[in-house]
Amino acid sequence: MKIEELTKKEQIINFARHDPFLKISDIAENVETTPRYVRTILSEANISLMELREKYARNMEQRLAGKESNLQKATVRLLKEDGEVQASEITLQKISGFESQELIKTHPGEELFKITQKKLIDGRPYSLQEVITYLSPDINQERISNLDSLYELFGNKGVEGFKFRSNVVQLERYNPLMATRLGLKEDDPIIKSQRIILIDKMPIGIENFYFDANSIQLVFPGELVV
Repeated sequence: MKIEELTKKEQIINFARHDPFLKISDIAENVETTPRYVRTILSEANISLMELREKYARNMEQRLAGKESNLQKATVRLLKEDGEVQASEITLQKISGFESQELIKTHPGEELFKITQKKLIDGRPYSLQEVITYLSPDINQERISNLDSLYELFGNKGVEGFKFRSNVVQLERYNPLMATRLGLKEDDPIIKSQRIILIDKMPIGIENFYFDANSIQLVFPGELVV
């Protein structure tokens, strides 16, 4: 689904919730309407840009302070617990020939990109994360070089942060391309985790994690239903 397929009212609410730091005039220009109409729609929906900005700021403060609970989150446990953990440089690749009817553009004119980063322990990669999402076409390697995490790409699009859906984990016995990127043998087992990234229940990205199965354990909280 593209944002152009939403009604003007839905587009206005979408822009406000995804980027509360936009001005009324910016939203009006993006939706091709008047600032007065934007104010009317936001008022009817009981949406305050000021309140959204304050919520976003509080959420960022909590994330920076590490107050988010990890009790209900799956975690990756390294089997080799000692060693220096590092993150590689983030790489950016514009992709074509990939179709997803589910992903939504949050701004007109965005193009599809794949962003990749490796995690290493003592210089040896144990995981590779890639995110497929729509971004502004003027994005480049220089603009993402200082990011610590791929999730920072969405920093100004979410108010309460993003969520995930449909996390599918599977063991791959033969993935020569990914084995090469992780420095493994072609037939070394790889754990793949794929999930959809959501902002305000809207699917804006596909995330793939690839792990060296011999280096990590995936620990899931709660009950396992078979």
